[in-house]
Amino acid sequence: MSPRVYRQRARAAGRTRTRDHILDAALALHEEVGFAATTIAAIADRAGVQRLTVYRHFPDDRLLVDGCAARWRTSHPAPADRWSAIADPRQRVRVALDAMYGYYATAAPTLAQLLRERERIPLVGSWLEPYDRLIANLRDGLGEGWGLSGRPRAWLNALVGHALSVETWHSLVQDAGLAPADAARLMARSIADLARDPYA
Repeated sequence: MSPRVYRQRARAAGRTRTRDHILDAALALHEEVGFAATTIAAIADRAGVQRLTVYRHFPDDRLLVDGCAARWRTSHPAPADRWSAIADPRQRVRVALDAMYGYYATAAPTLAQLLRERERIPLVGSWLEPYDRLIANLRDGLGEGWGLSGRPRAWLNALVGHALSVETWHSLVQDAGLAPADAARLMARSIADLARDPYA
């Protein structure tokens, strides 16, 4: 390899490392203080670079948000769909909630911040679009197969939506101290009990 090519590759690798440091700093701040309170100056300070360096890599807010979202999704991949092919609705709910509550164990701090701020900051909405689709698909899929209609089906759908919420995970796991698997079993049992006797 010629010295010139080596230097070019070294500079490119350095730029990539700097970009990653900036994104990691931004993500840490989003989790700690929220999206709205994260400033370019704070990102630069956390990353150990100048503000101009941040702007050079991310000249506008959209590029920074998109970069953060992509990096965050890489380190917090959505759970693999192991539930949609399960015919028994009780087993399907147990498997799906177990997967989601395991996912929340690492994803919840950032997700909770973003969900709180999405109404005030439109850019946050694009970050959350894949999560919104996942929850909507799960809510629809987990409500099928119980043999309910009318008001009982509406109650079941409401309970499924509640069970999938990151706030519910936080209440059961962080506040009440349940293990994620136990919290998932508790909510799955609640859904199955409601389906069995919706008027109890």
